[in-house]
Amino acid sequence: MKTLIKKSAHNIETSECIAKEIADILKTAGNFSVFLEGGLGAGKTFLVRTILQDLGVSVPVTSPTYTYVNEYEANGVAYAHFDFYRLDSPEAFFTKGFEEIAADPHIACFSEWVDKIPDSAQAGFSGKKFVIRVEFGVGAGMRKITFLSVF
Repeated sequence: MKTLIKKSAHNIETSECIAKEIADILKTAGNFSVFLEGGLGAGKTFLVRTILQDLGVSVPVTSPTYTYVNEYEANGVAYAHFDFYRLDSPEAFFTKGFEEIAADPHIACFSEWVDKIPDSAQAGFSGKKFVIRVEFGVGAGMRKITFLSVF
């Protein structure tokens, strides 16, 4: 893995700036899959929302916690935002048919809680692979955000 961005966010505004930097990189990546790592309430969905808005999504970007996946479109590009937190088993990724969306080279994917799905499912995602790690910082509202390219 290669670190592309590693920064501390002191508030929502700095988190938004970091998300926009990530979006700028993704704009030149072609098809991609982004895996987000971080605890509950770390800000994974917030980052996806900000990135998708910067990529041109104009409709509200909401958490897919209860729907498992939300799909969006902007400027002729399809996006899928997965949240696997509530999957009842790792195999549910396959039984719910998510591998079809993940493997589609015409859909860029953002996935939260990928540790809940099998490694084989993670390997099946199409495009260039990236990881966003979100860690809680020392003070209230502080985060450490790392954006990695996976080879």
